[in-house]
Order: sequence, then C-alpha cells, then structure tokens
Amino acid sequence: MPIQYINELLGLPELQLHKMVSMDTKEVHLEASPVAYKQPCPLCHSESPVKRDGRNRTRQIRHLSIFGRKSYLHVPSIRMACTQCQISFVWAYDFVGPKQRYSHAFRDQTVEQTLGSTAIHSAQMQQAPASTVQRMHQEALHVECERLTKLAWREAENTSGLVLGIDDFAIKKGHTYNTGIHNLKGETMLDLWAGRKLEDLRANAHEHPHFLALKPKAVVMDLAERITHGLANASHVPFVLQIGSMFMAMSSKVFRRFESRFSTCCPLGPEQP
Repeated sequence: MPIQYINELLGLPELQLHKMVSMDTKEVHLEASPVAYKQPCPLCHSESPVKRDGRNRTRQIRHLSIFGRKSYLHVPSIRMACTQCQISFVWAYDFVGPKQRYSHAFRDQTVEQTLGSTAIHSAQMQQAPASTVQRMHQEALHVECERLTKLAWREAENTSGLVLGIDDFAIKKGHTYNTGIHNLKGETMLDLWAGRKLEDLRANAHEHPHFLALKPKAVVMDLAERITHGLANASHVPFVLQIGSMFMAMSSKVFRRFESRFSTCCPLGPEQP
C-alpha cells in the first residue's frame, strides 16, 4: 500500500510518512516527521527567531491498530532554540503528549473500552500492559467526573419543579459521615459534602454558590433536626416543601404532618400531559 494512503488511515495531518521501518504479523513500524519545519517559541509565540538545534533520541509512539496490527510511529525529538528569548525547547506534537509513549487517539480508545469493561479486559484487547491501561483509566476519571458534574448541575438548574434529595451516610465504621445532594427528578448526584452537622452543611452551602442558586420545589430528606432546622432557618433557601423519606415518614408520627401536603409536590417521574 502506498505511503500516502497509510498516512490518511492514521489521521495525523501534522505528520508526513517517509517509509515503513518493519512489518510482521503483529506489528507495523512507520517512520514519520513533522510537516512544518519550525514551531513558534512558547514564550514570544514567534517563529522568526527560532532555529533548529539538533535532535534527541527518536521517540516510538504507540498509535491505533492498522488491520489488526499494532502500529508504532517513529518520530524525531527535534530540539529548537529561540535567539530572542534565549531558551531551548523540544518539538511539541499534537497527537501525543510530552514524554508519553501512547498517542491521544490510542488513550481515548483504551479508556472508552475500559469504561464498559475492566482494565484487564481492555489491556487484552489492546495488547498493552494492564498497569498502563489502569493508569490511563485513572487519569481519565478526573476529567470525566468534571464533565458529568457540570452536566448534572446544568440539568438541575434548568429543571422546573426541582426535587432535591439530601441524605447522609456513614463511613469508617460510623466515625465519619458524608452528605449527598441528589436531583431526584433527573436521577443524578449533584455533590458530596463532608460531614452531616448543621455547621458543616452551612459551610459547604456558602462555599458552593451554584447550590445557593438552585430553586427546588421540594426537598426529600431524613427528618433529623439538624437538617430540618437548618433548612427552615436558612435565609438563602426559599420556602420549599419538606418531605421525609418514605421509610422514616411511614414509621413516625410526623407523616401526619405532611400527609395533606404530599399531593402538592411535583411527581418524581415524567410529567404527565
């Protein structure tokens, strides 16, 4: 197959392939180099004072598989110097991070497989070390967590008739407690706060202005005095319908207090036409 077609299959416009170093039944090794001759200086962002200053050791980058074979790209580590800023730097490729041996496309594909299975299974499919796949998964979890958190908060802010759920749970054999904030209509978890005392909840609420901006129609929570008293006396929270969890409400006298008001709460399921 001609080199130009292989270059199109790789989907790396910043590189130009020169030759096929080696190929067997399992691996394909390709030699490539940047299309551009120079890169801008990272400080002055200008190419005119930049000049090439030799090469370091060639980098071997694992990329996406080609026809069932593992592909490796051999790219030069080009040294450059800026005469204006008096600094030296190394060529920064877009398809791979600095000092990394796996391309961004390979990492994304591996993480996507890991999210639907296990790290060991994904490592077997990619023919990569399980420890490497596990590290990729752990690094991607932080980014994915931030994305899902922003999505959940945006959904809660735009939900009409928002119903919040507040519940605490014990960890470390009951010596430490956390409090979870849930969007019951959207079936998503908004945040996890440390502690369950009234002072902890107030401190966390003031540290999260997006929580203060929510306008819930009802709040489902346990009927502990530390939560109901804090919600009733919080100046930033408008009047909301307070609903005890069904298990606790049905087993206590307080259910009679809320019985006449349950019908005014918006349903937790899809809205009826």
